[in-house]
Amino acid sequence: MELVTEIREPKYINPRIQLIYSVPKAGKSTIISKLENHLILELEPGGGDFISGRIQDIKTPADFNNIINKIKNSNEKVCEYLIIDTVTKLDEWAEIVGTYNYMKKPQGKKFNREGEEPNGIMIQHTDKRFETVHELGQGYGYQYSRGVMTDWYDDFLEIIDLEKVSYIILLAHVKDKSVETRSGDVVDQIDINLTGKVKSIYASRVDALGHFYRENKQGFINYNNEFKVLCGGRCPHLNGSILISEKQPDNSIKTFWENIYLNK
Repeated sequence: MELVTEIREPKYINPRIQLIYSVPKAGKSTIISKLENHLILELEPGGGDFISGRIQDIKTPADFNNIINKIKNSNEKVCEYLIIDTVTKLDEWAEIVGTYNYMKKPQGKKFNREGEEPNGIMIQHTDKRFETVHELGQGYGYQYSRGVMTDWYDDFLEIIDLEKVSYIILLAHVKDKSVETRSGDVVDQIDINLTGKVKSIYASRVDALGHFYRENKQGFINYNNEFKVLCGGRCPHLNGSILISEKQPDNSIKTFWENIYLNK
């Protein structure tokens, strides 16, 4: 391998994968549906029932994996923008999928088994007796749900690398939490509703991380990483709060995605 001696220009301008999060019912799905040539994988029950768009309802992790594989194996480009609504729901499913993965391991051969018999009849997740790997001692089981989430993220990268889509947008909910400052004050902080290290992994791997919020009739995506809001990105033009939507006199929504995805 030769030592690089020349300056290289940026490979990308726009975020290939970005995560946008907000409180539920803020209007994420509405503004996303305004993107041209999109496909929304709708994981939230009823989440896409009141918008117009190319929407694929996903009810189970198996359905999700099936659609992802179909996108990978498609003979042509599927869409310009693939939207996952929401990765918060994916994170919930990962806890169940991770539990089944653990049950297939030698150390999990008694876990969720009838009579705790090794390799006995599995207790299904729909049974109230079902325990998840998150209930294992010392947080040992979280690695299994985390592994599912990282595998899914790798799937997203593969879809883009195979040029089946141009961009992927991951939608997520928020959760409020209190943190203590260095001065000892306790303040409220807006956080992504993802489990433990999954939040850190996704936040570090995406090209852009934005918080969507509304002020009066306008919607903004904030990419400015302040103390109370987790945001940021690798794209120079994604800085501060960017206008993304505006309610019109006839109550329709006008979007300004050209502020996020610049013309190539």
